[in-house]
Amino acid sequence: MTDYICRLMQEEDLSEVVDLVKSASDYPWSLQNIRESLFSNYDKAFVLCSLSGLEILAFAVIHKVLDESHLQNIVIKKEEQGRGLGSYFLEQLIKFVKDQNQHTLLLEVRASNAIAIKLYESIGFQLDGIRKGYYPKGSGREDARLYSLSFV
Repeated sequence: MTDYICRLMQEEDLSEVVDLVKSASDYPWSLQNIRESLFSNYDKAFVLCSLSGLEILAFAVIHKVLDESHLQNIVIKKEEQGRGLGSYFLEQLIKFVKDQNQHTLLLEVRASNAIAIKLYESIGFQLDGIRKGYYPKGSGREDARLYSLSFV
């Protein structure tokens, strides 16, 4: 999959990323969340673009704490889902984390997100536990599955 470019998000990407996140998620991050991740000293916001760089296809945020990184959000453009972009993008993000000498990549995922769970487990993420009622869901709450990928 060399038809894509994974790069750090720039301020001029903000509007397109907000649109992508809103269209691809039932509970999207707000403009404020995305803006804060872009300008944080501890977060790195990434985008996956078409080779031409004209279209943003995915967005992710990694938060660094000491020797661990936390994948806070990863979103693939709705029209591009199911084509292997999630796997490719996640592999690029893992490479970044390893290159930063991080020991572990952590994440949480909705218990109902079977596609993402299958992807994470196929890459080698280990289930560490369940966080009860972590995510909003309709009029109730949904559990989060907690995963980690160790590099040591």
